[in-house]
Amino acid sequence: MSQKNSTKIDEKLILDWGTRIGLAASGERVRGSQLENFIASLESVGGREALLATAAFALRQGVRLNAKSTGRVVANALLDLYSKGGTKDDARKMLGIAKWVYEASEYFKAGKVDYNTITLEDYLRQATRGGR
Repeated sequence: MSQKNSTKIDEKLILDWGTRIGLAASGERVRGSQLENFIASLESVGGREALLATAAFALRQGVRLNAKSTGRVVANALLDLYSKGGTKDDARKMLGIAKWVYEASEYFKAGKVDYNTITLEDYLRQATRGGR
């Protein structure tokens, strides 16, 4: 099991990936409970490797639920966190942000979104300029 105990993940990275996940899930009309399933799947494997297992689960769910963009964004986010020494706590925080953005996006649409580059700040600026 690989462990990187002293690596501090940039909070902006967590916020931006959470935003991308939440908007992808909203755009593909994924149920909010699916985001909870991603969080729960982190507990299926011990240590940081849980991020890899959850990335695989996300890809599977993306195919199964016809939400391939969401599955890919979740997997890419978790792989990025893992490669930078992220922990399960970092992943939980990121997926929690995703759920908040997902819930807010029901009321504030961001228009066309690039799920690979949008940041939380970009989304907030778009969302506060006008809603539905």
